[in-house]
Amino acid sequence: MYLQELDSEKLKKLQWQIMQNVAASAIIPLMRIGDELGLFKVLADNGPCTDEEFSNLAKIDNRYGREWLLALCAAGYCSADEDVNKFHLSPEQQAVFAFEDSPALMIGAYDVLSANVHGIDSVREAFKTGEGVHYEKFHPCCFQGTARFFKPSYAANLLKKWLPKVSGVVEKLKDGGSYADIGCGFGVSTLMVAEEFPKAEVYGFDIHKPSIQKAQSIAKEARMEKRIQYTVADAKSYAGKFDVIAFFDCLHDMGDPEGAARYAFEHLNDGGVVILIEPTASDKPSENFHTIGQMYYSFSTMGCIPTSKSQEVGLALGAQAGPKKLEDILSKAGLADPKVVHRNASNMVIEARKI
Repeated sequence: MYLQELDSEKLKKLQWQIMQNVAASAIIPLMRIGDELGLFKVLADNGPCTDEEFSNLAKIDNRYGREWLLALCAAGYCSADEDVNKFHLSPEQQAVFAFEDSPALMIGAYDVLSANVHGIDSVREAFKTGEGVHYEKFHPCCFQGTARFFKPSYAANLLKKWLPKVSGVVEKLKDGGSYADIGCGFGVSTLMVAEEFPKAEVYGFDIHKPSIQKAQSIAKEARMEKRIQYTVADAKSYAGKFDVIAFFDCLHDMGDPEGAARYAFEHLNDGGVVILIEPTASDKPSENFHTIGQMYYSFSTMGCIPTSKSQEVGLALGAQAGPKKLEDILSKAGLADPKVVHRNASNMVIEARKI
């Protein structure tokens, strides 16, 4: 009786949507295996090749190797000839999967997705208790994935599009101004700023000690260790006064974002500016019901909300907080004229000043 009340066309549409999402989710472990074993790089460097040639070059079992190749071809993540005898990565597939320094790299998203799967038990318990999940309980690939996921966007936008939209910042940094990157993680954006502005004083702060250690290692590899001072500190304990204080994709993760903004106000030089990079979102949740919104609401449920709730206050803004909430927080902290100065499909740039 109940089934007769269903709209068959709506049911079929929903079922097909579920199948698409299941297919997308099913490939997550294959992407992680391919990344960790260097399979994308092998295929990029040696394709077109047979599955046997590929498996020999990758030093993996051929039967597993062929099934992996077929799964990726079905997903559109790998290419094959008409007879499905030889496999290769197209230039676009290479760009998003194979090369770490590619400006189009997207493989880091699968680190984050894997971390979310690893975190199910802790977050499920948090659903029942309302408590948070501390950083030390997150799988390491969460931090690695966050850095790799955001790096291409930062590389494409930070220096060319985002910072120039914040009036006076580029000139100030060129002249040797001081810059603090709060919640810097692996220091992806911190390093870019230090390299672009050789006269600037650059600092990176993060609550997560392993991330700071990784940031220091990356800076050393780039021979920039003397240009950047990294310190383990949260958003209300770092020391110093700065011309620019940046929160890149992290203010919404903090337990007390208003307290963090107020602390930033107190540690800005007169005329200084706070810069937020946040996921693009509307103030109306219904306007976030699309592919990117689905992604960020999901990431937020598994990462941003638990992280915030594990800290003091535990406001839990979420990754789709919207500009109004963020601007209100900056205003309450004493910062003047908070506003969105730039946005694209995935990110928005918000500035506020100490006057």
